Amino acid sequence: TMESLTQSVATAIQSSDYARLSDIFASQWQSLGQGEQRTLASHFIKTAIASPSFFPDAFRSSQIMTVITTTLNHLPPTVENAADNTLRQKIFDFKLNDEEDYSTAARMLAGLRMEENDEGSVYYMPPIERCDVFVKVAECYLEEDLTV
Repeated sequence: TMESLTQSVATAIQSSDYARLSDIFASQWQSLGQGEQRTLASHFIKTAIASPSFFPDAFRSSQIMTVITTTLNHLPPTVENAADNTLRQKIFDFKLNDEEDYSTAARMLAGLRMEENDEGSVYYMPPIERCDVFVKVAECYLEEDLTV
């Protein structure tokens, strides 16, 4: 059931059980409807961001990076406190500073949700902040070209 999956996700995050999370998002969640998948994806992201110990270690796991990609691609229109943008920013920082993986860093940052008109949106960003994001993405792609 949805409730047991939600609890399993929270428990797996708390214990950094990457295999369990991978199983949930690779196979178990296939039985859920789209709306439930979005809810579970949002729950994973909010719970992982709120955990004091899950990141950055989880970013080193290919299983968790697959889970993160899956969840980021199945989100509802809004995630509480823009937690998906927070996650993308954390991955960007990790990939850039710890792994010098400029291409992945750029892709993560390029996926930020940036609302330009609705100042009440959790995704609202003033023009200067949006511009900063675009410059960082461009810098990553330039750096990638220099290191290839």
